[in-house]
Amino acid sequence: MRIDALRVKIAEQKLSGLLVTDKTNRRYLCGFTGSNGLLLVTENKMILFVDGRYTEQASQQTAGVEICEIPIGSHLIETMRPFTAGMVLGFEAETISYQTFTELHCLMKEVNGQLIATKNMVESLRMIKSSEEICALRQAARIADQTLEQIMPMIRVGMTELELANELDYRSKKLGSEGPAFETIVASGERTALPHAHASQKKIEANELIMIDFGTIYHGYYSDITRTIGFGEVKPEIRETYERLLAAQKSAVQAVSLEKTVDEIDQVARQALEREGLARYFSHNLGHGIGLSCHEYPALAPKNELPIQANMTFTIEPGIYLPKEKFGIRIEDDVLVNDLGNAELLTEFSKEWITIDCNR
Repeated sequence: MRIDALRVKIAEQKLSGLLVTDKTNRRYLCGFTGSNGLLLVTENKMILFVDGRYTEQASQQTAGVEICEIPIGSHLIETMRPFTAGMVLGFEAETISYQTFTELHCLMKEVNGQLIATKNMVESLRMIKSSEEICALRQAARIADQTLEQIMPMIRVGMTELELANELDYRSKKLGSEGPAFETIVASGERTALPHAHASQKKIEANELIMIDFGTIYHGYYSDITRTIGFGEVKPEIRETYERLLAAQKSAVQAVSLEKTVDEIDQVARQALEREGLARYFSHNLGHGIGLSCHEYPALAPKNELPIQANMTFTIEPGIYLPKEKFGIRIEDDVLVNDLGNAELLTEFSKEWITIDCNR
């Protein structure tokens, strides 16, 4: 079905075929998870070009795919020559390397072919999830929730941000994650004002904020969750700011509808923060698609007029960062658009204000 849908798009763009260079797109279309290879999709063929390291793996992971092994000493692009003569070949403009592009460009000139840049042909298919994909996403989110439940009682004065990040990664793996979705973010105190602070050797102190942003992977599908908590007593204005951000995040979740576009959801959160005088501190998009990649198409961004559709999955994660006030807050959930067009939270760990006793 995925290949059939892609072939419809290939025909609509008057292409002879599409060369898939993105690793995740390649996995989505044919199941091959190796780190190197190219997939050529035409009207009636799928050809996977791999070197000898991956021939057996490709044969085990794929079906209905012609596997073309690149001979030792030969170049991948040159191996494609017999398959590309006279083709109008689409390529993934956003993921192809410059070296691959230049070599492909030379090849297509030699075989009287034509190269056409494409954008989001496969990503737009990946955007709508199947029931099997949704099950995997649910489990990835469940592992993230369970990890947070285990981690909260472990936080102690004097442990470093990096130690806490390592515990998150370790605990999530024990619960079934294939690995961290990205470099786990733990920021405490003033460092919460950095939107993407790397976990550092800073020691966590009593009576400060802690921001945790991490994700898990299950059967190749990702989760991504952020919670900001009080470790001991924090200033009243921090708690008040948290409640304002939480209200904006909830309003965006509730606004999800099949009658809206993704930028309208972004604007709901932005306008809620504007009414509180906080919008200028919200410095990134509201969210991003999530699936076989942690950050995938589409972006919930201003001016993205893509209509919301059933079975889309994305994050909703407004954040505000106040360096002068020396704190920042972000709240992030993974969302599934159900058949009725409503947002269903995949991540269920409480986002109501949490204070952890720092004197344990």
